[in-house]
Amino acid sequence: MGYFISELTYEECQGLINEKTVIVLPIGGGSKEHGNHLPMGTDYMVADFLAKEVTKRCDVLTLPTLPYGYFPSFVKWKGSVNIDYRNFLAFIKDILMSFVNFGVKKFLIIDDGVSTHIPLKLLAMEMNNEHDVKVAVSDCTGIGREIDSAVCQQKQGGHGDEAETSSMLYIRPDLVKMDRTTEEYSASFPHTKGKGFEKIYLHNRMVTPNGTNGNSTLATREKGEAIVNAQIDDLVSFLDEFIKWEPQDIK
Repeated sequence: MGYFISELTYEECQGLINEKTVIVLPIGGGSKEHGNHLPMGTDYMVADFLAKEVTKRCDVLTLPTLPYGYFPSFVKWKGSVNIDYRNFLAFIKDILMSFVNFGVKKFLIIDDGVSTHIPLKLLAMEMNNEHDVKVAVSDCTGIGREIDSAVCQQKQGGHGDEAETSSMLYIRPDLVKMDRTTEEYSASFPHTKGKGFEKIYLHNRMVTPNGTNGNSTLATREKGEAIVNAQIDDLVSFLDEFIKWEPQDIK
């Protein structure tokens, strides 16, 4: 139902870019450590897969997946790329404004990062207040969460874990090294977390021996298929409403 802008000619784009258009921008780190069992481009591959599946189902115009972002927790890990949040915000805003200047009022950013989510939410507020433009930002810790919680057995997770490894076993099993999976957990500072929620934010870099947080040994393709499809369903359900919604209805 949708289109990938990279596959269209300039002439074909003209009728697709207007005030009714919903632009999708996927973002996922293409060079970020994910332990010894997952590829550095895990986040990129997940974001790109979600975007492709969503575009098959929804009337959207999808931009190429962005492989770089704000990832301060991984600055000590060789090969991991981190973009300063100010540069990251300015870059994303320039991308959005390239379409706002031609009347586009609605965007969905498929964000497959955790640290990227904070600046992207700030940008969404700024775009709304300054340009009356609605920028929706998906939360990778929220979409598909119900299925993730139902199928995963690890006591906690968050990076290169059971869920993420399972997702990659479904999307790119050829790149997963199950013989290198591990169980390790990032420690949290006392009294900052409740059961399943955060009470006080305190930033920590990734410091576990293998650079993961969770139990990737429990991962299976079947779990990954369920998790990824639940994420797609959540995105499609949102877009079904967002596409027909008029931005002026809610300020």
